[in-house]
Amino acid sequence: MVDLNELPVKYLDKIAKDCNITFKKSSNKAEKIRTILNASVPENNLKELSEKYLNEYEASKRPKKPVKEISSSIEKLEAISSIEKLEDRVSLLEEQVKYLTSKIDKAEIKKVEEISPEEIESIKDIIEVKNIIKSKILPGDSISIDELTKIKELESFSMTIIEQAIFDLIDEDVLDSSEGDSIQKMNGTIARLIRR
Repeated sequence: MVDLNELPVKYLDKIAKDCNITFKKSSNKAEKIRTILNASVPENNLKELSEKYLNEYEASKRPKKPVKEISSSIEKLEAISSIEKLEDRVSLLEEQVKYLTSKIDKAEIKKVEEISPEEIESIKDIIEVKNIIKSKILPGDSISIDELTKIKELESFSMTIIEQAIFDLIDEDVLDSSEGDSIQKMNGTIARLIRR
């Protein structure tokens, strides 16, 4: 015998309509099931209708994704696609940077190979002079060019090396230059150096 208890009343009404069965207005669920089962509907037909409406009922119980959720999913997919495109572009840029870096490295190696031993010695001297100046002039202090040339540690270096070191320190924002009282001047105007 077909079990109609799982179906809600509205689906019992549909079965009744399909089978031309009428209920009393006051019929409750149990009475409607009894009326359908006693209506001499072939069991196969009743079974088919019961399964059809049971499937329909089960499908109606499944939660439907709201439109908002679907559009949110679409936005996420689009965002993922954009991220993937961005990652591809970043990878391409990284490759280009690697290529350019290798070219620069090769060019710099070639330049270093072209530097003479005298020039290398000069670079070492400039670095040493810069370190001496930074150790002698503390942040906030100032010194005249006359006083600077009297620093004992700088006596062994040429004025050209000392000047280059000072210009480098000015470019590196370690020193500021100003006019002032000094017999010796650099560039004709720099008489005093101030440590930042």
